[in-house]
Formats: sequence, structure tokens, C-alpha cells
Amino acid sequence: MSLKAVFITFSILLILIIGGGGAYLWYQSRGARGLELALTLPDEVSAGVPFILGVSASNDSSSVLKNVELIVELPEGVVFVGSAPDKNFSSKTIGNLGAGSLAEETFELLALGSEQSVKEVRASITYVPESIQSKFEKETTGTFTVLGGGLAIDLSIPEQVFGGEEFEMIATYHNLSDSDFEDVRLRIAYPPSFTFKSSSPKPDSGNNSWNLGGLPSGADGEIKMRGSMIGADGSFFDVKATLEARFLGRSYVVSERSASIAIARSPLSLEIQTDRPADYTPVAGDTITYTLRFANNTDVGLSNVSLRAQLVGVMFDFATLSTVGSLRASDNTIVWNVSNTPTLSLLSPASSGEVNFRITLKDTYPIKKLSDKNFMLKVSGVVESPTVPQSVSADKTMGIATLETKVSGAMKIDARGFFRDASAGILNKGPWPLQAGKATNFTIHWVLTNFSTDLENVEVHAFLGSNVRFTGVAKTNVGAIPTGNEGTQEVIWNVGNLNAGKGILGAPAEAIFQIEVTPSVNQVGSGIVLLQPSAVKAGDAWTGGNLSATDLEVKSTMLDDPTVTANEGTVLP
Repeated sequence: MSLKAVFITFSILLILIIGGGGAYLWYQSRGARGLELALTLPDEVSAGVPFILGVSASNDSSSVLKNVELIVELPEGVVFVGSAPDKNFSSKTIGNLGAGSLAEETFELLALGSEQSVKEVRASITYVPESIQSKFEKETTGTFTVLGGGLAIDLSIPEQVFGGEEFEMIATYHNLSDSDFEDVRLRIAYPPSFTFKSSSPKPDSGNNSWNLGGLPSGADGEIKMRGSMIGADGSFFDVKATLEARFLGRSYVVSERSASIAIARSPLSLEIQTDRPADYTPVAGDTITYTLRFANNTDVGLSNVSLRAQLVGVMFDFATLSTVGSLRASDNTIVWNVSNTPTLSLLSPASSGEVNFRITLKDTYPIKKLSDKNFMLKVSGVVESPTVPQSVSADKTMGIATLETKVSGAMKIDARGFFRDASAGILNKGPWPLQAGKATNFTIHWVLTNFSTDLENVEVHAFLGSNVRFTGVAKTNVGAIPTGNEGTQEVIWNVGNLNAGKGILGAPAEAIFQIEVTPSVNQVGSGIVLLQPSAVKAGDAWTGGNLSATDLEVKSTMLDDPTVTANEGTVLP
């Protein structure tokens, strides 16, 4: 083909490409102008009151639009009535939209929550023009203001109460909207330490759910609840009230309110301490003395004081318990009263006292399954008296305290030496017994056992003995293989993380490496230190503390190899 013909062909193709692209862009612009998408929704809505979103799509172009698909996206806090609260989009297939035609869709929406806010709804539509087989998209948005709850709820509770003191909470509800609600339910989420006494009216389900039924516009009412709470002095708890309304067979939380309540310093206070520092982390076998200190903070004498301390934790060895109190075996609770502690007969105003007990922890961790880890010691104390000061509305005067202590984990390192080690798959060479000036190989096994906590950044290290070198042959079943530092004669094994129970449940973590010793003449007649004491360190993931363990040196006269004797480890000339 001539150069002229090639140029003509290329020019024609270029014109077609440019013309086609220009036509595509022209149609896209024209098509976009020919399709109008609009939203219709109120400027203001009340939370909890359904409202209608209208979406209209009009085809003002001269061609049919195919495969028209409409998608509506909702902001957080707005739902489609009848759908799950976490569904934030809805799609509808319109199909084909003829020239000059109009499609309209409606969606029933519901705004949740009670805070005033501005919300934005987004709608998009995709379509394929009849004459161009490419998908186009157009979108629009609309905003509205949520004015607050159509259904409102308020909580009236005391700012603080004494532990064990009975008090009243009032939940008040109102229908502030112009709409009637057909099925409304009120729920109260109490703190775990709350003891329900009564309510007016009585609950319809459990002790925290009331079916309010229909609530016409302007209706209101209240629920009164009575109960008591137990907690440490100064602790805070939250109470949460919610109103649920039902639409199209599905319930939605349309209003909620929370309030905090504090435990005031008790007229009869209690604290629990040990004979160890505040940052103390016990280990297996430790002996701990617990002291329960109590004080009368009133101007009234409190008679017949009693104390209880419940011990929770499998690490407690109750056979070692020492105290004047009585152990109640059914729930491992120690009880002090006037019968065993006469000074409890009367606690004078503004006076204090104490009781104590001593107990030893088990010297082994009770590990039988993978979940047996992260052991905790918990002592829950209660002090009480039937004497009630006039300022307190309660059946008795009481105080509580709890002390929880995490038990540290533990690990063990076992350093073993072998001359013949077929099971390791490593061949050791050289004369045995050892001879001065001649090289002999040994294998060292580092065996790690981890007990009750997960460990982090586990590292084992040891220095080699005189005239001993690391050959570089190594293997392991966890972490990186051991490495040697020729300059410092140190061998290091970076194990990484180690799960609790490793070596107790299943095989331990193990590393094997080969060393070579060439005895000198001044070592003739004696054994050789092949490996100096081994040390392991790690972080305890449960307590946040650090753990460590060591093992003795490995000597040629004290190998773990059953095929050799101690005397054979002595260097010969």
C-alpha cells in the first residue's frame, strides 16, 4: 500500500473516532438534560413520625431510555419504614421510560433519635439510551431538618444514693406530634447492680418493659420504679430509657434518654487491701494476707455488725486459709460476726475496725483445657448492720467493696545436651570421649513450657562455653531458628508469641541447634561447659508485666544423652 493510501485510511479512521466520540459526548450532554430527577419531601419532620419521600424521573428527550434503575440512599439515623434499621439504601427497577413520560416512586421514611439535626437524602438513576448502548447516571439530593422526637421520654432519678438504699426513678413520656401512635413500648435498661423492687404500673414483661399501647397526639404518662443499688463508693452507673414504636410489623427505637446515678459514700464504708504493694502481681504458691477495713461514717452507733468476704478464683487453696472468721463452703465465703469477733457487737460513731485472713495460692496452675488461662483472684466484701440512721431509707446499713487481682503467668526453660541425637535428625561427629585438639559436635535442645497466660516477644539466649562455637545447624517448631553471634559467643532464639498452655496441652516449644567444641590441653582431665546458663524473657499479655526463667549450664559430664556416661565427658589427652 502506498504512503498516500495509508495516510487517507488513517485520516478516515481518525475522523470516525473523533466524530463518534463527539456524538457520544453530545448525546451524553443532551441526554442528561433530557432526564430530570427531582425529590419531594417536607422541610421539617419530627423524629419517630413517618413521612413520605417522593422521587420523580421525567424523560424530556426524544428517545426511549432503557433499563432505568432508581437508588435512594439515606443518611445515618433515617430508615425505610418496614425495613431493618441498618438498611440505608433502596433500589427500584423502573424498566423503560418512553420519550416524554414520567415515573414516580414514593418511600415512607422515619427519622430516629431526639437530637435536632439536618439530614440529606441522595437519589440516583441509571439508564441506557435507546440509540447508544452505554449506561448513564444522574443524581440529586434533598435535605430536611429533624426537629426532635415526636415521642419524647425523660428520666428523673437521684444524682446519688447510698449503697443498698431504696430509691425511686420516674420515666415520663409524651406524644408531642400531631400523629397518633398505635403500638408503643417503653423499656428501661438498669445497671447490673440494680435490684428491682416494684413499679407502678407493673411491667408487662420481666421487670423493665411496659406496653403503652396506642398513644394519641398530646398523650402523656409516667412509670415509677423503686429499687436499690450496690456499688463501691463513688462509682457511677447509667440508666437508659427507650421508647419503641411499631410500623408495618417492625419496631424502632424512636426516642431514648440516659441518666447517671452515683453511689454516695456509705454510712458504713468498706475497703479491701492486701499486704503487698499496689502493683503486686501474685504468682502460683504466693501467700497473701487480705484486710477488710470498715468505718462508721455516721453519728449513730451501729450494732451487730457482720462482714462477708467471698473468694472467687481457682487459684485459691482453701486448705491453707487462716482466719477467725467462718468459711462457708457452699460459696467460699468467710463470715465474721459477733460470735467469732465480739468487737462487732457495736461500732461507735466515727469509729472503724478491721478483720483479715491469710491464704496461699496453689503452687501449680490448674490447666486441663485451652480455656484454662488468665487466672484471677477476686474478693467481694460486704459489711452490714441492722441499725439504720434516720437519713437513710433502707432496710439495713451496708457497704461493699471488691478487689480483683490478676495472677501472673509462668514459663520454664529446659536446656538439654546430646552427643548422639538421632531423633533430632542432626548427625554429630568427632571423638567421644573428648580429646584435646580435636573437634566434637553436640546438639543443644531448648524446651519451653508456658503455663497460664499468652506470652509476647519471647526470647531465649545463652553464651557458649570456652572453645565452643555455633555451627549454624538449627531447627525449631515455633518462631525463628536460633542464631549465633560469633563475636559475643551468644546464641539467641527469637520465639515470638507463645500461647498459654504450650507444653502443658500438647508439645512444648522447642529449638535444636548444633555446637562444636575443640578442647584445649589445659582442659584435659576435666569436663567442659558447652553452654552457659540459659535465660528466657517475655511479656505477659494478661498482666502487662514481664516474665523470666533460667536453667543451669550444659556440661559435657552432665548430658541428657542416655547413651553416654558422665565419665566419658572428661577430656582426654
